[in-house]
Amino acid sequence: MAKMVAYEQAWFLQEVCCPTATTVELGASPTRDIQAETPTVSEHLALGIRRLMSSFSLITPLDQPLGNRRLLSDLKACLANSDFDDFRLIVAYAKSGPLIRLRADLLSWRKNGKTLAAVIGLDQQGTSKEALELALSMFDSVYVTREYGITFHPKIYLFSGTSRADAFIGSNNLTVGGTEKNFESAVHLQLLLPADDASLVAVNKAWDELMPSVCPATKLLTPAILADLIAADIVADEATLRSRGGGSDAARVGRGHSGPRSGLNVRPESPLPRNVLGSAKAAKASSAIAPAPAPAPAAQPGMVRGLAIQIKPHHNGEIFLSVGAALQNPAFFYWPFNGSTVPKKAGNPSYPQLTPDPVVNIVVYGSTANPVLILQKYGLNTVYYSTKSEIRVTASPLVTVVPEYSVMIIEPSDEAGTTWEITVHRPDSPEYASWLGVCNQSMPSGGALARRYGWF
Repeated sequence: MAKMVAYEQAWFLQEVCCPTATTVELGASPTRDIQAETPTVSEHLALGIRRLMSSFSLITPLDQPLGNRRLLSDLKACLANSDFDDFRLIVAYAKSGPLIRLRADLLSWRKNGKTLAAVIGLDQQGTSKEALELALSMFDSVYVTREYGITFHPKIYLFSGTSRADAFIGSNNLTVGGTEKNFESAVHLQLLLPADDASLVAVNKAWDELMPSVCPATKLLTPAILADLIAADIVADEATLRSRGGGSDAARVGRGHSGPRSGLNVRPESPLPRNVLGSAKAAKASSAIAPAPAPAPAAQPGMVRGLAIQIKPHHNGEIFLSVGAALQNPAFFYWPFNGSTVPKKAGNPSYPQLTPDPVVNIVVYGSTANPVLILQKYGLNTVYYSTKSEIRVTASPLVTVVPEYSVMIIEPSDEAGTTWEITVHRPDSPEYASWLGVCNQSMPSGGALARRYGWF
């Protein structure tokens, strides 16, 4: 047994720890003076163990829903890592959400002279117009792959440099669901170069085989080709895809009216970066009534899935929303409002009102998975009090069950005759803290604790 262990130790030192060294023969002195070298045999042994134990890790299926580990965070970390200078990705589907969240990182990557390229599939309308437009604006080169009769379905993200390379290979598409919330799994390979050159060559081969010179199903994307894809309805905008029920990125994340829940505490997606739709402060400075978003916002309103906002229901049922949010994304609120209130008293002013009242579904959650309150097809009176620059909605049934600073999630509804799906998480809800984390912008406080809101 002792002799077998000795053979195994010799093999480990030779093949794993110091594969370029002279063979260590059992019972013989090494032909090289290991004691005089740096690193020592013990250091080689430690390095070998580390390589065996940390050469890969796994994003497990529950990691993303629970927020334990998400591919988006790994991508951000790699984009900030000075060891890498080339990033290539191959995905079946792409949406704007991850690209908007990675935009600052990608622009910094390019500014530092690093290269960036992508191969993106076009099947089943899983890729959006906005995603391809963003990719064209930020990547060195973008390719699209499509072959009638079969589905393009790989997902590979590869970062490489002179001394190391990291690859993520699994089920994660370049979508909000794929990079943040869905049940996904991926192997994270961490390659040390040049020792792992052979592994890097194997991953690079997946890219090389898809290039147009080898694969006739792949084409270099240009604005003209994108226009043709849109005209042929192979690629559509995200608002259209949502109306068609296009994938997990179209699902209502508030889940207020989307069927029974298992009790799994799913962490919401990360918020869109602040000012991604333009600066609310700049918009207010331009006009208190007319929509005036800041110049050249990174995202367009159609890319936004919803709003999370802290609320303080008043005793009369009124809930104050955010004028700043309305100015950032007027279309979401149907702003400016198309009607006017009828004063209850002669001589009182009339205010802009959304007419007819938006029809909404409201679900309120507390400490359990069972809703505290469900309102279906509720008429939500919505008024802009221009003298105070306040948007107020009236939902009297919430007064007794929703405490102040609860988080309200508002999402466009795909249900006929319904404007918004509204989910409210009280502070005692298990999901409250996660949704509060989505609220990354502050509203004027008037001296009280400032309420917050955020787009996702």
